[in-house]
Amino acid sequence: MNKQENAQVAKRRKEVQAFEPQIERIRQKLPRAAQAPGAGKVFGAESHRYLLGEPLTLQQLYELEQSWGVKLPDDFAAFLTGIGNGGTEDTGGAGPYYGIYAIESLKPDVTRLGQPSHFKPIPASQDWKSASMEEYELDDRLDDDEYDEAVADLMRGTLEIGTQGCSYEMLLSVSGDHRGRVFYMDMDSYRPFFVYESNFLDWYERWLDEIIAGFKIGVFGMTPGGSEPELLHAAEAADSENERSEAWKALLRFPSLQADTILAARHALRDPAEKARYWALTLLASHAPEQADPLLMEDLESVETEKRRTAVQLILWYRKQESQTFIEPLKKMAVVESDEETFRFITYILEAAAVEPLPLYLSAFKNPNDEIREIALWQAGKSERKSEYIEDFIEILLHDPNPDIRNEAIQSLRKVTDWRLLAVYERLLEQNPSDDHDIRHNIRHRLKEYGFITQNDIKRGVPAELKQVREMLRDIGEDRR
Repeated sequence: MNKQENAQVAKRRKEVQAFEPQIERIRQKLPRAAQAPGAGKVFGAESHRYLLGEPLTLQQLYELEQSWGVKLPDDFAAFLTGIGNGGTEDTGGAGPYYGIYAIESLKPDVTRLGQPSHFKPIPASQDWKSASMEEYELDDRLDDDEYDEAVADLMRGTLEIGTQGCSYEMLLSVSGDHRGRVFYMDMDSYRPFFVYESNFLDWYERWLDEIIAGFKIGVFGMTPGGSEPELLHAAEAADSENERSEAWKALLRFPSLQADTILAARHALRDPAEKARYWALTLLASHAPEQADPLLMEDLESVETEKRRTAVQLILWYRKQESQTFIEPLKKMAVVESDEETFRFITYILEAAAVEPLPLYLSAFKNPNDEIREIALWQAGKSERKSEYIEDFIEILLHDPNPDIRNEAIQSLRKVTDWRLLAVYERLLEQNPSDDHDIRHNIRHRLKEYGFITQNDIKRGVPAELKQVREMLRDIGEDRR
């Protein structure tokens, strides 16, 4: 290495050493996080196991940056040289989600890596899910080569540093106005979500802090960080609906909350913003159920669909173990509910509480909403009392206008071998000469359950006028032989 290179390496050493106090904190926190209660259940922990590869030397960092033609953000460079170099080629090293990639496993487009990134964070007052992302949309009329080129240009100035699973990646902006920021992105839709921290090390250290503190680590980094008093202040005082809502949502991850926070959440139920009220009620359901239960009970009887839907969702997510408290109003709702999503969650709760479903869902068999009828049949199919309600199933099989619903009814009748159904199956086979809706396929499964073994069994047990049923049973017998 010549004198000029030595000078550049020495300069790089000073730049990364500026982060030494934070690097030392992270060195101490990493083993503490690995040993914290529940650390093994943190998303991705089974993959990275809180291990990291050996740090890069300053010489290796210099050579890497020279080959890529870009200087990495100083704090990220400090991580690589002071903490560790990601994981192996197959797994990420200790870090959020599935961990941080080893730097040598990355294959960036070095011709574009130094160009300013297109991506930028949205204002804190704006809801990310509803924000316009038109500027990142690609023209689907492009041919394959043109599309690949457009993607490469869109991703310029960024480095993929890890994965969240499926098509979701963690990226680092290495060039442009937001250099050093971490953001998440679905690589199918190219919608960036910038984490709240201003650099990689702050984001990484927050992850360690939350594991050590026993936070609920599932989807990490999608809400603001901060202490309970800081987030409570934001939840109460922020001007924008989104900032207040996100603060309440962030408090949800805390293992426990102070009485002042619970009281403030109760007051926030009067917030003019629906989203803020939702997260405040969610916080109560999670951390103060004795205060949330009366409110949830009241909302179950609301004429507002959104309130009923929210109530049943929160009961399932946070109060399922104590669902007996809500069983009677939920039974009444099951008979009359008109919103399919609310009805679906009602069935989940009642099933978890081991409530016999069939008598409750008979009225739903005639609901004008197709999805409610289908959900009701699916749940009714789990009942041990189906044979007591054959006429109700026959009504659906013969008269429901939706063939998919009729098919669901056939599937729900598994293990039911009532003789009355044979004539119904004959009629359905006549009406469905092809198998566009899987009706013939599923009737075949039901007929197998009748236990006809020989041709004589079929002749004695199936009336001659049920020609298609007999033919299908003969085919089944042939297959068995």
